[in-house]
Amino acid sequence: MCTVVVIDDHPPIRMALRTYLEQEGRCKVVGEASGAEALSCVRMHTPDLVILDLALSSSDGLGLIRQISLVDQKIKILVLSAREERIYITRAAEQGACGYVSKSSSMQEILYAVQLVRAGYRCFPGGDSGNTRAVPVLSRRELAVLRFIAQGGRNKDIAQSLFISPKTVSTYKMRLLTKLNLKTTLDLVEYARMNGLA
Repeated sequence: MCTVVVIDDHPPIRMALRTYLEQEGRCKVVGEASGAEALSCVRMHTPDLVILDLALSSSDGLGLIRQISLVDQKIKILVLSAREERIYITRAAEQGACGYVSKSSSMQEILYAVQLVRAGYRCFPGGDSGNTRAVPVLSRRELAVLRFIAQGGRNKDIAQSLFISPKTVSTYKMRLLTKLNLKTTLDLVEYARMNGLA
């Protein structure tokens, strides 16, 4: 069973999430905390998944994503926030979040996002419909290379920026094409744009 820590400044929201997730029988909420208690709670429980609000009065939600990742890189982080998706999705992904779902979503949609992230997919709103998109998990280095590609970076420039060889950049590019089932560099650029990584 997946263990979960819920981080939100509002106890009623934490309680609602705990109740719904545990009713489904697939997750056990082992801890819940406000922003001020978040890191100590995560360190205490080292859960499989953290569900995190970005709007925390006592800490920076985006910075907290990175701090949680440093506690244990295996912890998956799903952002559940009322903040504007178009502004925060890319930044949340850059900090290490595996997914982003709006607080205006139904509990079924939130549970679906939890299931996707648990299964190892990235889960961010994408496309005109705003539907959740499931995409394969990429390593931080693969994400870095993908972002440089999306910005029009050449292999030589990417290599210098990441302190790796141009040949290694080519290897990452081929790995990305294979992993994402794409054919060209232009496909990678479009993929990054559609998933809020560009």
